[in-house]
Amino acid sequence: VNAIDIAARFLIALKEFESSRCRNRQHPLLPPGMNTINVGAMRAGAGLGPDGLPLIMTNPAIIPDVAVIDLDYKFLPNQTKEFIRGEFEEFVHHFCQQDLWLRENPIKVEWELGGLHFPPMDTSPEHPIAQSLMSRRAQLGGKPKISGMIAVVDGAHYAGAGVGSVICGATGDGFHGVDEYVDIASLEETTKTLAASIIDWCGVK
Repeated sequence: VNAIDIAARFLIALKEFESSRCRNRQHPLLPPGMNTINVGAMRAGAGLGPDGLPLIMTNPAIIPDVAVIDLDYKFLPNQTKEFIRGEFEEFVHHFCQQDLWLRENPIKVEWELGGLHFPPMDTSPEHPIAQSLMSRRAQLGGKPKISGMIAVVDGAHYAGAGVGSVICGATGDGFHGVDEYVDIASLEETTKTLAASIIDWCGVK
């Protein structure tokens, strides 16, 4: 039984599973197709090391009995991790049922690789803090709009703790690059907007 052969078949099935999710489910504040499953790393070989990875990955004469696939699983803000995990594990189960060997040796699924998990964040546009930010920004002459964001943010942890959160910041470009910058005028406008919304939120007259 060649683990790489099984992994190759699994990746084909995974692509179809991902496509069906992207086609059939969307969020009103996000562009279609953002709920992806990205295969970021795959390591295969012989023997299982104490770190959960293959011991030998350089000998083509050995039939590989271990394949480890790392995925980045993006789901929609209005979905729960319990639903997503249950659905994915059901997909893996059905895949394994189609193979005589995998029925007895099913694929093992591990979540929160490296301790990473960001809860879904789906704050309503009608939330008081969102409305305050929109109103205050408009008062300052801006043209604010509410949209979703495809990124990892600390606000997700607040959302996971039941705290309504929004993302509001200055404009710029070159994100995560050597020439990353923020527009100074936008920074000033954002600072004034946040200060005014803090006054609204705290009830200060």
